Amino acid sequence: MSDKTNESETEETQSKREKLVDLIRKIAIKKPEKVIAVPEGLRGFGKVTALQSICIGCHKCEEVCQLDAPLIENKFDLPSLFEDSGEIKSENRRLLINFIKQLAVKKPLEAISLPAPLRGFGRLCVAIERCITCGDCEETCPEKVIEIKPIFDLGLIFQE
Repeated sequence: MSDKTNESETEETQSKREKLVDLIRKIAIKKPEKVIAVPEGLRGFGKVTALQSICIGCHKCEEVCQLDAPLIENKFDLPSLFEDSGEIKSENRRLLINFIKQLAVKKPLEAISLPAPLRGFGRLCVAIERCITCGDCEETCPEKVIEIKPIFDLGLIFQE
């Protein structure tokens, strides 16, 4: 198969966002060193942040996203429990977090895997390469875990 055929097939399957990211990589003189503000009116760009410690793992973000960008991994993010998360609305989650903190001899360094059907304690991940920052997940989240900031970290484009 020729290189032109491969390029043509790749272009057809790429989203507009992926094409723009590829273009930025090709035309950049050097790796950008700072975050820039997204110009007003430019849709589909921004930084998605998620406050793990208050995520209740309800999966509403996954259900509303048509691009499968958010994903609740079957992992319990123990290190985030020890961050100051403010008010935790879920009584069950708050009690569990307090119990874990009492048992802990030291701050955990990594997430642990959960039994398969256990809902409510997963770790939220957002695939930035698929996310178009439409805001549907941010709007749907009952705990306001997800926030989209109008900034764009060009440096992320150059990470492997």
